[in-house]
Formats: sequence, structure tokens, C-alpha cells
Amino acid sequence: MPSVLSRLVISACLAFAAGPAGAERDARFLEGYLSAVLEQELGIGAAGVAVTGVTARIALAPADAASARRVAELAAHVDGIERVEVRAADDGRVLASAGREAAEPEEEEEGVELLPRRELFDPLLADPRQPHFTAVYQWYLDDPELTHVGSANFGETFALLGGPLGDGRWELGLLGGVFSIFDLDADSYDLVNSDFWVGPTLSARRGILSTQLRLYHQSSHLGDEFVLRNRAERVNLSYEGVDLLVSADVHEALRLYLGGGVIVHDEPDLDPLSFQAGAELHSPIAFAGDRVRPIAGFDFQSREENDWREEYAAAAGVELANPEARGVRLQILASYFKGNSPNGQFFQRRIESIGVGAHLHF
Repeated sequence: MPSVLSRLVISACLAFAAGPAGAERDARFLEGYLSAVLEQELGIGAAGVAVTGVTARIALAPADAASARRVAELAAHVDGIERVEVRAADDGRVLASAGREAAEPEEEEEGVELLPRRELFDPLLADPRQPHFTAVYQWYLDDPELTHVGSANFGETFALLGGPLGDGRWELGLLGGVFSIFDLDADSYDLVNSDFWVGPTLSARRGILSTQLRLYHQSSHLGDEFVLRNRAERVNLSYEGVDLLVSADVHEALRLYLGGGVIVHDEPDLDPLSFQAGAELHSPIAFAGDRVRPIAGFDFQSREENDWREEYAAAAGVELANPEARGVRLQILASYFKGNSPNGQFFQRRIESIGVGAHLHF
């Protein structure tokens, strides 16, 4: 009887929803209605349901292909929904789709995969040393040498190989990046400092947990014009380090991470240990057809070399994305930093800055 009753209730709701105002039905009503249908008919609680126009995007956790197909087929029969896309909540993979112009699901590779489509460990939002493409204006507060600074960073972390790891996945990748700052008060916008990063990464993901191990080399260089103008003395800073981060997507909107690192070879001699932790917020509600999403992040670091003094970094703004071009994201962020400078030649100097800029991820 409960199953028959639920079908009668759902049928009545469908009949009501298909009335004259059906074409203008409020998206939030449809999202709540879809969630109720899935729970009543399939006993499946969706981790997230978003309706844009006639398209429904449903996130499942835990997720499997069979459940995703049932969800897609049922949701596609709801009046006003013409296209359904079901994804895994933990890593965004398309598991099933239905309706007109339905996308082909991304099949999970059973063996080793060359150049996986998506990194398992998402880049950190507020970490000032996360390799990606940026153009940022920074205003240094009460600094003896710099006030208006331009930051231009280039780089990315690329997945090269991936494969199954029990109920999860593993990936071998490569990171590379150049982090540069420029003195915008100088006549020719002098290059002040450039740090070069390169090294392999090993990542894994299972459910809400992901982790990344990085072995990297950093070398740091002062700009020639800055040296000539300030008669600055260059520090021959170069080292290799290993760090490990563990991340948990504790909620659809909240991510927490924690980890640390050690320098294994250095010049000059540095105290080796470091600690890092942080949190990120990604709004479950997006605007402009899933193209604009509010985001924010906080990053804390502390290093033995700097007597464990705190380094705070925060960023907040919006993320722009095309739902049809997965992986490409443009973030417009306001940022704040207080702590020992992340720029290698000035690592012993305490700085405080605010900034605004564009950050591009692939």
C-alpha cells in the first residue's frame, strides 16, 4: 500500500505541476520536488539537485552507475524536465544522463588511464603557492620597499597516469609553476622576484577523502633591474621538499584540509619542517545557468625556519565556469595575506597585503 499511495501522490503532483503555469515553474520548487520523487520512488537521497531551465543536474553520494541510471530515467519523466545529468558528488564524474541531447557518461577506466580527464586532488583556493595562471594586483601595507605590486603566476598540476585503487582512484602527475612579482611603482615595472617550482605528484581519492603527495624543487631569483636599483644582495635559495596534504569534502559546500612537509635538501641550511591547514566554501547555489558560483577559502601555514610564526591567507569571490566545458574555471578573487613572504628571496621578511585579481584553472 505505501508504494501505491506514493505513486498516487506523485501522479497527482505531476498533474498539478503540468497546469498552465508549468512552463514558468519555479526552479526551487522543481529541485525540492525532484528530491522528494527520488526518495519516495527509489529510496535515494540526492546530495544535490540543481535545475536550470529544463535541465536537471543531480549529484549522488554514494554513487554507482546502476543507481544513477535509475535516477536519470525517473527524473527525465518529470514534467518540465527535458534533460537530466547525474554526477558523482565526490569527483564530479558524469554517471548517467537522459532526455534530449543527453551527454554520454564518462566511463570509469578499469585499468591504467593515460592523461586522466580530471585531477583527483582539487587545487587549493587560498594557498599563495598553488601552481596556476594568475594576474593579481597587490597592495603591500607598511612595507619598507614595496607598495603597489603586480603578481603574475604561470603553471598547473597535470595528471599523467591514473588507475583504480580499491574503491577509489590513484593518479601520478606533474606540477610546474613560476611565481613572479613586479614593482608597479618603478618606471619599467621592475621584476622583483621569481620562484620556479617543478616536481612529481601522487594523488588518491576515495569517497569524500583525497590526498596528494608532492616532491618538488624550488629555486628563487631576484630581478636584474631590482638588484641594480636597490643594490640588493641575492640569497642563493634553492631546495627540494616533500609535502603531504589530506582533504575531506565534509559537505557539498565545505572542504577541509590538513598536512605538512619537510625540506630534504637545501641551500642555504634551513630548518626543514612545515605545517598547513585550511578550509574552503563553495556555494551549493550557482547563478546565471550554473555559470557563477560564490567561493571563499582560508589557508594557514607555519614553518620551523620562521620559528613557527603564523602565515594567514584568505580569498573570496566568484568562480565562472561553462557547464559544458568541465575543468576550465576563472576565479575573480579578493585576497589577504599576513606572514613571512612567500617570495623566496624575501622569506625572512614579514609582510601584509591585500589584493584583487583573476585566477585561471584548467
